[in-house]
Amino acid sequence: MSHIQRLTLCHVWYFAILRQNTANLPHKRNCPMSRGLLTSKFMLLLLSAICWLQVPSSLMAGTYFDSAHGSSSYGVFRPIIGNTPPSGFGYSRGNCAHCHEQHGSINGSEPAPSTGRPSPYALFAKNFNTSTTTTPYYEADNFCFFCHNNPTSAQAVVNNDYSQNFGCAGQATTTIMAAMNQLSYHNLYDIGLYSQSTFPWYTAQSNPCNACHNPHLAKQNWANPKDPTFSALSKPSDHFNLWGTTETMDSSYNSKYQPPFCSNNLTDVEPAASVDATTGRTATPDYVAFCTTCHTPTATISSTTLNRNLKTIDWGLTGDKHGLRAMNGSVSALPPFDVPSSGTDFVLSCLNCHEAHGSENVMLLRRRANGSDLSATITSLTTTDWGLLCLKCHKDDLAFGTGNANQWENVHHKVSDAPYLQMQCMRCHSGPGNPINCETCHFHGAVATKADKSGVYRITF
Repeated sequence: MSHIQRLTLCHVWYFAILRQNTANLPHKRNCPMSRGLLTSKFMLLLLSAICWLQVPSSLMAGTYFDSAHGSSSYGVFRPIIGNTPPSGFGYSRGNCAHCHEQHGSINGSEPAPSTGRPSPYALFAKNFNTSTTTTPYYEADNFCFFCHNNPTSAQAVVNNDYSQNFGCAGQATTTIMAAMNQLSYHNLYDIGLYSQSTFPWYTAQSNPCNACHNPHLAKQNWANPKDPTFSALSKPSDHFNLWGTTETMDSSYNSKYQPPFCSNNLTDVEPAASVDATTGRTATPDYVAFCTTCHTPTATISSTTLNRNLKTIDWGLTGDKHGLRAMNGSVSALPPFDVPSSGTDFVLSCLNCHEAHGSENVMLLRRRANGSDLSATITSLTTTDWGLLCLKCHKDDLAFGTGNANQWENVHHKVSDAPYLQMQCMRCHSGPGNPINCETCHFHGAVATKADKSGVYRITF
């Protein structure tokens, strides 16, 4: 039995004894140790000692009671567990038994939702259905979906997407399962495979959601979007600590990180309409360090959804220009990115452009960026519609005052250091006036040469 499994078992017993209605505790009838041999107080002391011995030092960080799941105010609450008898068992909100059943049942019967057998980690259902390799996802496919879903057979929890919680967007999906059942999503099967081969704590019985979230530590960040101490994240390489509470875009990049606009008035910034750039970057976890725990310059991550390996990502000094690599040409940026920070260019956060769980657009692209909504959804990997996201920060011909939205003649052909000669159209275009799909030249790690074949290469992302 692993440390986590032993810890789970200890916690289940411990909190069962702490139930409000101690006179009717199941352990007083079912536990051999309690049959006149030990008092409840002694059992608490004994179990405290046993649990302490079972927990490695890395598990001691943080406290479950401070987490979103363990909160006595808004924590986990499975009605059949928490309702007052006879409709429930009377367990308090946040009690471990809302997720863990110490014998695969309570009082000799298995409460709803019933899955017919004990599950790993004493959970009331299996963590993840590994036969589900792509969407659609259903409640029974992932333990977390028994709550992060609506309607649900346990506890319906509202979770809006990043664009709404932190980017001032309007309403879209309201649950994690709904978000992940959109056009693009973080594939749970792929996350599990990669995590099991990469992170020692992750086992074949783990939940893919746990690669980014420790359920015993994660806090309610959406309710406190400007306070990073309410982080819901744990780095896959540091699962037993929260990430982003002090590791912010400010502490990592200072003024090289410029938060994008948030509201339509284009005066406040992310997250959640922060008053200025300093406030915004101080309130934004370092998502770059978090995401690049997996998405490294050398990682091989297989995508079942795309049927290929994901492109590697290098956000360092020799990588992408949206990262730390220095700008080497005209960028034609819109506010607030039109004034370089400290004489240099900016570094972006991954979540400036991407959702974390799922999106109506391809490649988890956000539906709102830099203070305004995209004018249409981006539904194809090969389309000029990618420019609908790019134009939120970069000047298209409309912004230059010379053409239409999502046309890019100026930045490619007319600015002072334009990379492509306008008299050699057929080297790139299929014909005059035929635009090239954005992703032909612009993607993570992309490099393109000038159309005149002069040998001048330019990093194009």
